[in-house]
Amino acid sequence: MKSKEHTRQLRDKVIEKFKAGLGYKKISQALNIPRSTVQAIIQKWKEYGTTVNLPRQGRPPKLTGRTRRALIRNAAKRPMVTVDELQRSTAQVGESVHRTTISRALHKVLGVLLFSRDREAGQS
Repeated sequence: MKSKEHTRQLRDKVIEKFKAGLGYKKISQALNIPRSTVQAIIQKWKEYGTTVNLPRQGRPPKLTGRTRRALIRNAAKRPMVTVDELQRSTAQVGESVHRTTISRALHKVLGVLLFSRDREAGQS
């Protein structure tokens, strides 16, 4: 599993050395990176013809990092706040998201499940 993204300059150096005729092992030793990394960079360059980062797969998150942090701060400050109130506060910031999205985000970070007041009272 890949753990980090290498800089564009490093990837360009790898390709430069490869074009100069150096092998994977020599490039690896010269730049002090694993041979498998050198191999992956060169393979990507051969396939796509570029060393830039390619777009990631998957849907972008609905909540931005800034809004998520604001939600967490708000929920931590006021433990009895409802999901509906949090939803209204995010709408004021400019991001309208569903209650479920807010509940999931808080559950992920705080480990707290939130429900609307109707569900707490036992109503559907």
